[in-house]
Amino acid sequence: MTDLSKTAIILVDPYNDFLHPDGKLTSKLKDLEEKQTVKHMTELVAMARLHHIPIFYGLHQQWTPNSFHDWRHMTPNNVKQKHIRFFEEGTFGSRIYEGLEPDPTNGDVVVSRHWNSE
Repeated sequence: MTDLSKTAIILVDPYNDFLHPDGKLTSKLKDLEEKQTVKHMTELVAMARLHHIPIFYGLHQQWTPNSFHDWRHMTPNNVKQKHIRFFEEGTFGSRIYEGLEPDPTNGDVVVSRHWNSE
């Protein structure tokens, strides 16, 4: 049997730009809809809350006008983010999808923000 006191969930980039139908990247991730990924993620978070299982959030850096200032070696994904401005700070797309937000009272943790890995 699983020891829930030693269990956690990791959510990476649960932003509107990925998950919401109006997100900037949603059209490129059609298999999320086919596999009902958002529904399953929402159910997982609800169960974590019910059983007080902490969720660790790995969140992408948000785009700002100076995000890539003086970068000399940008990856293709960095170039896309610079021009498309996905996860633009302060916008709908940079907010966490409704129902998946961190809850500090549940022991949730937001770890340091990351850039694209490739």
